[in-house]
Amino acid sequence: MKLRSTEKPHSFSDRLFKTLQVHSLQGLTLASSDDFTAGVEAVEYGPGEKVIAKNLFQTEEWEAKWCICSHLSIPLYLMMYEEGSKFLEVLQVYFVAGKFESHHHGRFSFDQFANWWASIKGTRQKKPLHEARSRISFFDDILAKYGLAWGGNVDGFLLDSKMRAQAIIETRYSTKKPLEEYDPAVYFRYRNGDYNTWKPLILLSTRLKVPLFLLTFERGSAQERLGFSVIDSISNEKLFYRGSPPCNYIISGVENIRQRIEEMISEKPPHIRSD
Repeated sequence: MKLRSTEKPHSFSDRLFKTLQVHSLQGLTLASSDDFTAGVEAVEYGPGEKVIAKNLFQTEEWEAKWCICSHLSIPLYLMMYEEGSKFLEVLQVYFVAGKFESHHHGRFSFDQFANWWASIKGTRQKKPLHEARSRISFFDDILAKYGLAWGGNVDGFLLDSKMRAQAIIETRYSTKKPLEEYDPAVYFRYRNGDYNTWKPLILLSTRLKVPLFLLTFERGSAQERLGFSVIDSISNEKLFYRGSPPCNYIISGVENIRQRIEEMISEKPPHIRSD
């Protein structure tokens, strides 16, 4: 069984997110009107393997995913594919009175699946998944055959005790430079550009009225430290921070990171510049 993911494991960020109860959403589809249309998770599994939807994530994680979708007034879907099959199953996930429920949404041939995906995702992915190419899933392969793409995800989001959104989190990992030298803004125009990666996150933060945080980590390092920044805005050409870039604000230790996030949780949402 394989959950669809474009992220490599990282010992510290994985542990940090679990400790701070940072949740994630593998897919968030955006229409050409800039309206969000669905939250998506996906799993592929072997022939005859039994997969129980509610057991793919802990109950608290499923509820968090459903809550963030509910705040946006969009459905949460689980796509399921059994290796060798000519069909995909799509379930819609709900929480009713605090309990997980899933309803059958559709059984699609590959053609039908492509048409359904196109109906919920009105934007095309302009930036290839260069770093994730070896890790993307069967779903990505099928979409690519029809000229479609998965699109964006949400690396992390925080909810308060009443399940209200508090912050959106984007993570970046440096493979060559130490944290003190790694600034994602430098790569904003690299290859096909980063604008279409940041735009949905800014729209999401704006709709939820919460800040957008950038956390940077060193790939291959287990040290408890990261770079931290609050995103202010983007233009067609540039990423703007609210204060220091993450390479200038390194935090060590889980409790210090928690404290910094709590201090900045009242920051205003980012915006998209017209210039």
